[in-house]
Amino acid sequence: ADVGRGVPGVPREKIRYLRISQRLFWPYSNAYGGQRYEPDVKQVMINWTPARVLGTVPVEPDGSAHFTVPADTAVYFQLLDENFMELRRMRSFISFQPGESRGCVGCHESRQEVATPANGRFPTALLHDPVAPVPPPWGDRAMSFLRDVQPVFDRHCAGCHSGIKPADGLDFSGGLTASYNRAYDTILQRRLISRSNVGDDARITPPLAFGSHKSKLVEVLRTGACGKRAELSKEDWLRLVTWIDLNGPYHDGFINKRQEPPPYDLPADRELFGALSAIHSRRCGQCHQAADVTRSDWIDLARPEQSRFLRAPLAGATPGGPACSRAVYQDANDPDYRTALDLVRAAVTKAWERPRRDLQAVAPRDGTKGYAAK
Repeated sequence: ADVGRGVPGVPREKIRYLRISQRLFWPYSNAYGGQRYEPDVKQVMINWTPARVLGTVPVEPDGSAHFTVPADTAVYFQLLDENFMELRRMRSFISFQPGESRGCVGCHESRQEVATPANGRFPTALLHDPVAPVPPPWGDRAMSFLRDVQPVFDRHCAGCHSGIKPADGLDFSGGLTASYNRAYDTILQRRLISRSNVGDDARITPPLAFGSHKSKLVEVLRTGACGKRAELSKEDWLRLVTWIDLNGPYHDGFINKRQEPPPYDLPADRELFGALSAIHSRRCGQCHQAADVTRSDWIDLARPEQSRFLRAPLAGATPGGPACSRAVYQDANDPDYRTALDLVRAAVTKAWERPRRDLQAVAPRDGTKGYAAK
């Protein structure tokens, strides 16, 4: 009847949309047993499961909304402002049987109360048929950071925030790291988004306790110098704040600990990085420690020859882009350059042939190697 009821500190007129979201259930099979979202979620405490957005519906000025949801689907609701930023999050879920209709008074209302319409009249939303939630531009699939969010950082942030000395020490490039990718690691380590800790107790949280309104990353993009330079499109903005308000998930699927053959984990390939480190010690040691430039996140999985430790030291390879102070490889026929490139290409091929879980979200479906179209 009134979604603003039970939302202290948030004026009803600020609530413009209601988002219908879902936390996916843990799968189980007789062959592999139960699957997990993280190998040891107790150590991470970020998310228990992947999350997806089914869609958003408008909220009338009197706080009413009338909409449909899929049957037998565990959904939860999020109140949004005019910028599609979360004002309050439902931290439980509700599901409906086919043909079932249900109403609610507001957030955490008493079961002994009946809501009075805000203007003393029949709720406006009930004067028309229920609307179907409008899915986001990327569809109603579970969100993947690598597929759905990293492109925003690639377009607007990585130009300054990458390399050996990224601006302000913040690296938003997209290369793979031990558990996630470089940008996601940066966001976690620098606490750039505000999340609900899944290890917290079940007490009722107040509005605006976490989410995009409380995130440093969003604050900088809205009021800082980066906001003027970045100029995010409406869709890029929606991708970013929606991802934050889904509690910042990285993976869009679960992990099967008994998977055979196991995926190829490029950052964990000691033989690869041992061989690359030997080349960098010999050729780059005058300016760099080998460990500083022998980095898995510098490998370009779409264009191996554009990997940073191959591109920057190659004479004439980076007009207008990042380059070493002096050319290490005079041309692409340099034996060490050829060896390093062959090593990287072989590793990238294995990464796409046996992709680890995050790469599965961006792997093309036509059998080719490289990123699928975003």
